[in-house]
Amino acid sequence: MKDLIKTQTARLTPSQKKVLKYIFNNLEDCVFLTASALGRKTGVSEATIIRLAQSLGFRGFPDFQKNLREHLQERLTTVSRLEKTLEHPESSESLLGILKIDIKNISRMAESISEKTFKEIVSHLWRAKKIFIIGLRSAYGLAVYMKFGLRFLGKDVALLDPSQWDQWDQLVSLGRDSFVIGISFPRYARMTIDAVAFARERRCRILAITDSLVSPLTTYSDWILVAPCESYSYMDSFTAAMALIHSLLTAMSLKKPDKALEAFKRLEELWDKEGIYYSPSRENPPLL
Repeated sequence: MKDLIKTQTARLTPSQKKVLKYIFNNLEDCVFLTASALGRKTGVSEATIIRLAQSLGFRGFPDFQKNLREHLQERLTTVSRLEKTLEHPESSESLLGILKIDIKNISRMAESISEKTFKEIVSHLWRAKKIFIIGLRSAYGLAVYMKFGLRFLGKDVALLDPSQWDQWDQLVSLGRDSFVIGISFPRYARMTIDAVAFARERRCRILAITDSLVSPLTTYSDWILVAPCESYSYMDSFTAAMALIHSLLTAMSLKKPDKALEAFKRLEELWDKEGIYYSPSRENPPLL
């Protein structure tokens, strides 16, 4: 990428050079921005952004952005993450500094997701007869949380189990009546991408929860919800992703409150009967 830019820089206009400098000084932000949003950030027109990408030999801005994403991915090994953390000790060692990054991620997410798209996804989730969640490695915790939340709402939901050797066998029942949720963040687990691609071949409806519009999940998805995961750490921050999943579950419960309450009542009766949760009265019966 940098070698390509070095050979083409002389041909760029001052405005294009200005944008290019901004991109490489703010690479992690720019892989999430649309051409118009990047234009607003840099004070140039959307057309200037598109012409910059074309001047560098790309078909358009999405193609350029995909290349930027791949360039960024090369830096996202665990070692490089720790090296980056050590470059910002004043932020990475401060509670407030760490929390500010999470707040920034949530703010960026809120700005990027349209209310119309969010409501459309909630409606499809409620109507889905079968929901299958695919989220592996570091994203597995998010997948488990979403599975439990959907099950509490009475949905028929399954989760790809990474502890089993028959992961492909678990996908064999996917079909047109399946709604698949793929959850993946850098450095994207290959099995997650392959499984979502398989779901697309089976003509499932697919929701991607990921970090960017140029994530490999987006190629196969009907809907894409972007949850930035920037962090001064050797690990991604899933604060925004967790907030997003919580928002989806909450919106579902409020969309069909009668059905949600009915499902909750059945669960509460079962939990009480089986003594699932700690109860002072059960553990310490009153003395006669």
